Amino acid sequence: MAGIKSVIPNLLAMESEIYEWLELKRSQVPMPFYGSFDIRDAGWKAAVVDSNAFPAGFNNIDEDDYGNLSLGIKDWFGKLERQPNRLLIWPESHTRNPNYMANISVINSLLKDIGIEVLIGTDLLKNETIQTPKGEIDLSLVEVENQYVTADGKSVDMILLNSDLSEGPLEISNVTITPPNYMGWHTRSKCQHFEHVSDLVHELADLVGIDPWLIGPWGFVSRGRCLEDVQCRERLAGEIQEGLEFIRSKYEEHGIDSKPSLYVKNDRGTYGLGILRIESPDEILNLSNRKMNRLAYAKGGVSAEDFLLQEAVPTFLKSFDSILEPVGYGVNGRVSSWFHRSNQKYGVMDNLNTPSTRFILDSDLPAEAESIMISRRWLHTLVAEISMIAMGREMLYHQSSDSAL
Repeated sequence: MAGIKSVIPNLLAMESEIYEWLELKRSQVPMPFYGSFDIRDAGWKAAVVDSNAFPAGFNNIDEDDYGNLSLGIKDWFGKLERQPNRLLIWPESHTRNPNYMANISVINSLLKDIGIEVLIGTDLLKNETIQTPKGEIDLSLVEVENQYVTADGKSVDMILLNSDLSEGPLEISNVTITPPNYMGWHTRSKCQHFEHVSDLVHELADLVGIDPWLIGPWGFVSRGRCLEDVQCRERLAGEIQEGLEFIRSKYEEHGIDSKPSLYVKNDRGTYGLGILRIESPDEILNLSNRKMNRLAYAKGGVSAEDFLLQEAVPTFLKSFDSILEPVGYGVNGRVSSWFHRSNQKYGVMDNLNTPSTRFILDSDLPAEAESIMISRRWLHTLVAEISMIAMGREMLYHQSSDSAL
């Protein structure tokens, strides 16, 4: 196997240096409360291809991981200058999907041991009890008035967001909000995140003496590409051509026999919306209205003009006839829980963020596939924790921007 196989000895030989480097980088930025990270492992490279600051799949993780996640949550709260007395989990208000609400139930369970009162609700949800596959949850009566928030008639002093705020920030200033408002998709940028990832990957690669491309996807931001305008599409096509040529050069350098392709992603898209894989710039020039609308559309109907061009990384991980994509969940800068997207209908290059995808654990895999997955876990954890530190850099950037106003 070409690529990263040849440099694994370098990585393992410098394991202690890599650990120290990660600790140093974590100490330099605010750590996100939580995050999830989609990994693509081609065998010859592994990279995070998407990150979520408001993870909505805690219902899919292994219950055996609850303990480690709860410890990470305690550590995160332990670093606060002032502990909250009443914390409000603020979920998405637009859905009652049972699996999503089960995700909220698990988050609620993970918070039970921190020694504060935890409530659930938003000002758009009514006070009621909801049954989920992970247990019963009670939604509180939430009111927002004069920048203050009450739940069941009493004030709350922290909001834990599990809503990606695609349609705008919470207009609340007198309550601590985490993750902060600016990590919502109304402000956050995929491109900016992966710029931070790229900086970190290059720094680590210099430390251990490897090609940074082996642990990070090539990416490029294309701004102001109004798809309905022919000249905009022509400029985007030129950028796509440059990206494909770069990926092709890396394939040749590492002896990889594969056809390069890349994803065009809405810079602020989510839920698998606003994403298209292409192998030729001609595909963007001849884009159908249906694909154009799909690419420009994000959650809430928000149109896009900024796009992330990102290398499409195949997966060599499989279980029987299903291809697999590891998804890591972390808190306080450390990724300690995993499940896998699994799909028989799609190929090794395809996006698996689809309705037909199943979510499975290591224990659901046949013995050979489980062994391979566990043997790659250290590599997947490394790239996921780099991405979580990149989230911290995003937060630091926005904090600095806010203080400058």
